[in-house]
Amino acid sequence: MPPAMEEPLPTPLIESAAPLPPKKRGKAAKRILFVVLAVAAAYGLWSAYDVFLTPDRNIRQIYLVPRDAAVIIQTDDPVGDWKRFSASEPWQALKGAPSFAEISKSVDRLDSIVKANNTLLSLAGQRQMIISLHKTRSNGWDFLIAVDLQKASKMNTLKENIEQIFKLNGYDVTNRKYRDVTITESRDPKTLDILHTAFIENHFLASYDPRLIEASIDERKQPAIGLNRSFLEVEKLVMGKGLSRIYLNYDHLPQYLSLYLGRNEYVDMLCRSMDFGGVYLLSDRERMEVAGTMILREDPDPYVSALLHSGRHKMSAHELMSARTAFYANVGFDNTVTFVDELEKALVAHDPAAFNTYRSARSKLEKYFDISLEENFLNWMDGEFALSQSEPGLLGREPEQILAIRTKNIKEARKQMDLLEKRINRRSPINVKTIAYKGFEVKYIEMGGFFRIFFGKLFDKFEKPYYTYIGDYVVFSNRAASLLSFIEDYERQNLLSESEGFRTAYARVNNTSTIFTYVDMPKFFAQLKPLLSSRSWADLQGNREVLFSLPQWTLQVAAERGSASLQLVLNHAPYRVPAPAEQLVADESIVLPDEDLSEKELMSELERFYVEHFEGNVLHEYYPDGSLQSESEIKNGRRNGRYREFFENGKLKVRGAYTNNVPRGTWKYYTEEGEFDHKEKH
Repeated sequence: MPPAMEEPLPTPLIESAAPLPPKKRGKAAKRILFVVLAVAAAYGLWSAYDVFLTPDRNIRQIYLVPRDAAVIIQTDDPVGDWKRFSASEPWQALKGAPSFAEISKSVDRLDSIVKANNTLLSLAGQRQMIISLHKTRSNGWDFLIAVDLQKASKMNTLKENIEQIFKLNGYDVTNRKYRDVTITESRDPKTLDILHTAFIENHFLASYDPRLIEASIDERKQPAIGLNRSFLEVEKLVMGKGLSRIYLNYDHLPQYLSLYLGRNEYVDMLCRSMDFGGVYLLSDRERMEVAGTMILREDPDPYVSALLHSGRHKMSAHELMSARTAFYANVGFDNTVTFVDELEKALVAHDPAAFNTYRSARSKLEKYFDISLEENFLNWMDGEFALSQSEPGLLGREPEQILAIRTKNIKEARKQMDLLEKRINRRSPINVKTIAYKGFEVKYIEMGGFFRIFFGKLFDKFEKPYYTYIGDYVVFSNRAASLLSFIEDYERQNLLSESEGFRTAYARVNNTSTIFTYVDMPKFFAQLKPLLSSRSWADLQGNREVLFSLPQWTLQVAAERGSASLQLVLNHAPYRVPAPAEQLVADESIVLPDEDLSEKELMSELERFYVEHFEGNVLHEYYPDGSLQSESEIKNGRRNGRYREFFENGKLKVRGAYTNNVPRGTWKYYTEEGEFDHKEKH
């Protein structure tokens, strides 16, 4: 008989530490796992509800951009777009310029941030990002970055990961409060630079300048740029186009550009006339291009207003401009009378005193010469005005300037210009000359301010014009030498339209525009020197090869009433030191034969014509820096009479005389200090 079983003890309130049997342990583990999974599921559902179902407190990205932004860059794919753009040859060339050192440093810092957050941004998806540029000190600038994280901004783990990224890279991370926002400060252990970051609603902000983060926090309550009517208009026109969009705030653009260009009256005039501009960036390995639109202010500069309210015109003047052209500008409108009418209306509204002065001068001129400026001068003009500045030609040492005005009918233009000459000759002592050269009539009206009377300051450089007729154009210049060299180039078909660089650049633009400019940088570079301070010129010299690797620059503006579309193209080509420029061969066919004459003593037909008709039979020669080297009296194409030679410092070096190209009489020689040295008999 089995032994009697003991009565079981009551179940204790607290279990003993004795191990459970395997079967019971498995059941307990399952219960714990179930509880953990249930809690995790509940947290996940709550997180999903919080992230996806609770109302979003989103704010438009542009509302976070401080109102003093000069330039705003916007992209929908920060990592992808930056990789494509930073690999382009034009950007790599600009980045290597010494003058871009500060910009390059800041961009490299931005590049490192993008690369450091590449994984994070990939997890968050393609997000819209804005970079705004601000002048933050008298000689410097900084940027603010805003990334739209959308629903991912609700995930605390995302915010924590950003801090962890910096901590893992050795940054010293601290936090502070501004208004109701936490600003995280991450100090780079190597450079000691501090990157300031914050989250505002659905956006992540970053900047190296704490004031920009604080300004962004303040801006969200009363946004300025994002509610600006002109900004909203240009935003609609460029949204979704190109690698990125670039917005220009003309209120603050001059201060930003002054850091690199100094103050420029034309930049200031344009910025005073525009409200906001928006462009989009296109880039490939060999070209950088931006295109977009600008919005005119209600009270713009009169000249800008007149241009943008006078239509546009087809361009063709490049077919007669010289291949030596360094800078070319083509201004077009429906017709010249329309432009002058618009200019007068703008002057009345903008500066009544200036308009009254202009009208008074015009009325006096018309009455005195018994002419109508509209009928005798403006009506024969078509709507194309072309300006060029060229390298020195056969006769000069200075850049040459040309103005070509297209005519509706060249015969009518000649008729009216002849009438104008006759009236001027009859009613005043003003000198009007006509000299024939190779079938072209070279004319000169000795009237100061000739063009200012009709167009104000637009053509100030053409004070007392020389002019001739070529094709359908009346061609003006401020110097006889420039016009004669231009005629030589036209005769030899040494033309801008035949230049490979110009053809490449011109192919990228529309042949009808309001303003078109073209720069041949290798030709134009030396002409920048007189425009700059010695310090700026020295700085530019350090960027020479970089600028030469971007040889052609084109900018085109096409007017619409109240706005204008624009397109800027920079072409890239590896810089190679060019072979010596091929000089035009002078025509020496009319020089009197004399086998004993040296090459220096020979004079070309062009040079002789110029010296005899425009230089009072005195030949001037110059050093490469432009200082006078010698002057000789000329007769029948040879040196006859007084001769003077000078040192580069301007002191007299030699005094003597020639007879039929042969030194004659006593020649005196002097030292560089101006002291008499010795004399020789010839």
